[in-house]
Amino acid sequence: MQDREIKLVALDVDGTIIGRNRRISYQTKNAVKQAGNRGVLVLIATGRMYRATVPIGHELQLSTPLITYHGALVKNFYKSDNVLLHHTIDSDVAYQIVEDSRRRGVQVNVYLNDRLYVERTSFIFDEYVHQKKIPYNEVKSFYNIENFSPTKILIMDADRLRVEKLNAEFSAKYSVDVGITTSGPHLCEFISRQSSKANAIRFLSNKWHIDHAEIMAIGDHCNDKELFEFAGCSIAMGNSDKVVKDIADYVTETLENDGAALAIKRFVL
Repeated sequence: MQDREIKLVALDVDGTIIGRNRRISYQTKNAVKQAGNRGVLVLIATGRMYRATVPIGHELQLSTPLITYHGALVKNFYKSDNVLLHHTIDSDVAYQIVEDSRRRGVQVNVYLNDRLYVERTSFIFDEYVHQKKIPYNEVKSFYNIENFSPTKILIMDADRLRVEKLNAEFSAKYSVDVGITTSGPHLCEFISRQSSKANAIRFLSNKWHIDHAEIMAIGDHCNDKELFEFAGCSIAMGNSDKVVKDIADYVTETLENDGAALAIKRFVL
């Protein structure tokens, strides 16, 4: 698979190290700690907002920046709140996406200045914020928000097939202006065209003079595809989508069987 020493491990969160019980296993925390003790840099690369990722960084005792919003925001959480990288969606394009989504009656979440804004709530939204443990701000209209240039817009619906159709439709309409990805079957997410987990990792690895061949990425969903293509060693979780498994160098065990920890032990420790 690769014959170079791994110097950097990029970990996805949901479906990779955290499941429905919202806990990180002892095995995962121990593997991350052992890797750090060997001088390997371990970092998180997630679609989650920054404030929902900070507790995970603390729990894993990381000393690396957090890659959040699918790479749109990178912050140096362990030393300060200094922003290392931040790309937002153009205001005019953001309003167009909001209007299109409103007309289709789906739940619309807007992430601006690391705050979550909604115009209404729904059952699937209530489940989402409960699982992620994040506060939100309900506003009468997104038009009331000043400097409307979001880090991310997320639409969600309980009907999985409906979301798939909207993803295809919006990709055809907006792919020139924004990046469109997903971290779950009921979600369609919009970020800056410049943003991706791969670009964020590239930005940090260049600063640290780490070659892409010395990077291992572990993930489970299609938002990890570009990262897998960039990293020298790509590991798909056993619970991954087939499209992710097909491009991975190696398929590890499932989340429930501590697949991420096993991969770190096999290829790093």
